Amino acid sequence: MRRRTVFRVLVPGLLIPLSLGLFAFSLPWTRGSNDPGNSVVHAVEGIETTPSPQPAMNVLKEENDVVQWWTGVATATAPTPTPVPTIEPPSEVAAAELPYAVPPQGVAYGPDERWIAVDVTTQRAYAFIGGKAVYEALVTTGRPGFETKPGDYRINYRKQNETMDSETIGIPRDDPLGYYLTNVLWTQYFYPTVALHDNYWQPISVFGHVASSHGCVGMLEDDAKWFWDFATIGTRVVVYQ
Repeated sequence: MRRRTVFRVLVPGLLIPLSLGLFAFSLPWTRGSNDPGNSVVHAVEGIETTPSPQPAMNVLKEENDVVQWWTGVATATAPTPTPVPTIEPPSEVAAAELPYAVPPQGVAYGPDERWIAVDVTTQRAYAFIGGKAVYEALVTTGRPGFETKPGDYRINYRKQNETMDSETIGIPRDDPLGYYLTNVLWTQYFYPTVALHDNYWQPISVFGHVASSHGCVGMLEDDAKWFWDFATIGTRVVVYQ
């Protein structure tokens, strides 16, 4: 009985300190025990520390930095597109202007004469019967260095389908200004190397705006065909500015 009593007294007395020691030893290894920002309940002291807001602020700052970085990447790789200017169809522009077209000053003409006027300043060509304009086209005339010279001319040669070669005007084909153009339609020469004709190789934006040719009066195909049907050998072409 004495041994049993001693055992019952000693064993619980040893187990309680050992349990407290193991519990205290395990606290530093719990989650967040080494992080001053986390709340830790100290079993021995019974005190709860207040968490620091710094780690949360760091996380928010990093998230903002990531958002700003992605925004920068998106802005750099997807710039705002430049608006493309709207170009009015040349035929609509010409139709709107036609009622106000008048013959160039100082030019004489017969009351029923069919003649053509080319304004190199505005890049327009007009068909007149007497003093009345019956058709207008937006054109592209000679660029600087190859200007379409003002004067009073007559159509002297016509070819429905022409091949134009820069060598005929002294420019090699491989020169930066050289050219070799096939299937140029509705060509009407009024000077040895200068003609009214279809110009299919220039963008529509040049017609009525930019002088781009080597001296000829380039037109859109429908306009060139209209002037082909209107004129003939001997039709007068007045170039002015």
